[in-house]
Amino acid sequence: MGAFIAKMLLPTVSSLVFLPTASVAAKRGFHMEAMVYFFTMFFTAIFHACDGPGLSILCFMRYDILEYFSVYATALSMWVTLTALGDFDEPQRSTITMFGVLTIAVRIYQDRWGYGVYSGPIGSAVFIITVKWLQKMKQLREIYPEKNVYTQQVGPGCCFGALALMLRFYFEEWDYAYVHSFYHLSLAVSFILLLPKKNRYAGSGRNAAKLSCFTLCCCVCTV
Repeated sequence: MGAFIAKMLLPTVSSLVFLPTASVAAKRGFHMEAMVYFFTMFFTAIFHACDGPGLSILCFMRYDILEYFSVYATALSMWVTLTALGDFDEPQRSTITMFGVLTIAVRIYQDRWGYGVYSGPIGSAVFIITVKWLQKMKQLREIYPEKNVYTQQVGPGCCFGALALMLRFYFEEWDYAYVHSFYHLSLAVSFILLLPKKNRYAGSGRNAAKLSCFTLCCCVCTV
């Protein structure tokens, strides 16, 4: 009986892997992405907890609402990760991010379980990034970005991302608890790998932006 309960709780516990992902993002200066990852962790964990034994007390929202935000947050995490990888300048960066926020919300409200839930945001982001990188290559007449970005970020990150989607859509019927837990883990690893090592908009040294209660509450300390 204990093993059965532990197996039922696996999807909930495995959702917590997005917490270190949020921590890594915040450390690299990607505060918006960190908040999206935390949002994903929170709603995914609560959603799966509602399926677990004896955890219905955690269902502070209707089940369908938790289901919606779990899927929405996951798709949004994919979008903000890929757009961060694209390293867009402002105002393109904020515009592209908001485009994903709005269109993903509409798409998932229409159908939250189809392939297009994730393939739409991923395909759109990859297309936008490809166009930008090809333009940069034409302008600089050399490979862009550097080779190590492809070998250390894009390649491994896409492999783990593809593994996560394969587990999610093709292998969950084998054993939902274990397969879905590995899906969470693979997805979190892909986010960490794809996210750039440093946010160039976050500043550096003493001027580096930090995620704190003051920044979250829009407070500014003056000396």
